[in-house]
Amino acid sequence: MSFTDLTRARYSCRSYEKRAVEPEKLDAIIEAGRIAPSAHNNHPTRLVVCDTPELREKATKAAHHFAKDGSVFGAPVVLLACAKTEEAWVRRGDGMNSSLIDTSIVVDQMMMQAVELGLQTCWVCMFDPDIAREEFGLSADTLPVSMLTLGYAADTIAEPDAREARCIPRNEFVL
Repeated sequence: MSFTDLTRARYSCRSYEKRAVEPEKLDAIIEAGRIAPSAHNNHPTRLVVCDTPELREKATKAAHHFAKDGSVFGAPVVLLACAKTEEAWVRRGDGMNSSLIDTSIVVDQMMMQAVELGLQTCWVCMFDPDIAREEFGLSADTLPVSMLTLGYAADTIAEPDAREARCIPRNEFVL
């Protein structure tokens, strides 16, 4: 699958089959995140892999708006991406901490790897990081940034025209 085809096949899946993700596919997805680039090669991202009923329930407590069948959107796997802000590169001059950007790159690479493997995902930022930190016993220096649900889709992608209508026009996108 070309990268263009991959980007057009990806969508925000909100309903999953009750089918487990094969361990080798999950490993490949995690590896895609592990090798993602980061500012100054500091790699400040850490993952919590929620692939058991108990761990998915903990993720659901933090993202309760999307609770379905004991998980977030009913996904068989939820990856909680966290930033170790103290380990991230900081830009001189304005002090911008790269941890949120680095963590987003990790999630993006895992998302695209999942789609290439025949899975779908949903990038979830609407959750309570304090609840996530408490549920997973995360240290104070570990910031829950986003969740990535993944599994086999039980819904379907919107038609191309509907998808295009939700995108920013190119003349507004390019400054």
